[in-house]
Amino acid sequence: MIKMLRADFIRLRKSFAFRLSLIVMLALTSAFMFIQATAMDYTVPLSRVIFLPMSMYGLAMSAFVSAFIGTDFSDGFIRNKLLTASCRSHYAISQIIVCFTGCAIVYTVVTAFAAGVGQFFFENDVKITDFIRFFALGFAMSIVTGCLFSVITLICGNKTHAIVLCMGLAFIMLVLAMHTNSILVQTEYKDGALNPKYVDGFRRGLNSILHDINPCGQASQLSSWEVWHPIRMILLDVPLICGLSALGCLLFSKKDIK
Repeated sequence: MIKMLRADFIRLRKSFAFRLSLIVMLALTSAFMFIQATAMDYTVPLSRVIFLPMSMYGLAMSAFVSAFIGTDFSDGFIRNKLLTASCRSHYAISQIIVCFTGCAIVYTVVTAFAAGVGQFFFENDVKITDFIRFFALGFAMSIVTGCLFSVITLICGNKTHAIVLCMGLAFIMLVLAMHTNSILVQTEYKDGALNPKYVDGFRRGLNSILHDINPCGQASQLSSWEVWHPIRMILLDVPLICGLSALGCLLFSKKDIK
């Protein structure tokens, strides 16, 4: 398994899909910062810019992961790799680790780029302790994202189908995050009167959990520099990472590889 991991990390370093996803995210970051710096008639704080590109992170990573793992299936390398692996689970674990590492690298580079360049164009209102806390939450989010799309691609077993399925799911998660966020940002009172759009009780709790368990929902909270339940977010991410990895190994071990 160590040899397989080493080979897959070398492939990641040379991967066109990985490099393209990083370039796209950096280009989006530059575009978002340019818009914020020129289109607003007020001074934009740096805190509203650092994680703003994460709104498109899920779509970019869905394309990268599905293309990266899917190449093994489309080019026929999967058969040779399974012959050299002691068991199928080792192959699945290797792919999951490499892909969530790639997602974490893209997240780290993009965030560092936004924070570094943004200091020259926006009002620096970021405290180092807050940045470390939010960065750690986003790092966990990037690992969950990598695990999710890795498992889907391993189960799918077809590059084209995996790309369509993963990007479709990423879009659905983005729309769901926008919906749950629009519910949760409503205040009980608006302009001195009861807000008819405000929800509480079980419905609010359900939307809050859906927002925290959704990687796109986590990204939206980071982009607004306001994470409502950071502890719960981490407590959800850890079992998600472990559960998705275990599920991927289990289902892939029973998959019929043609």
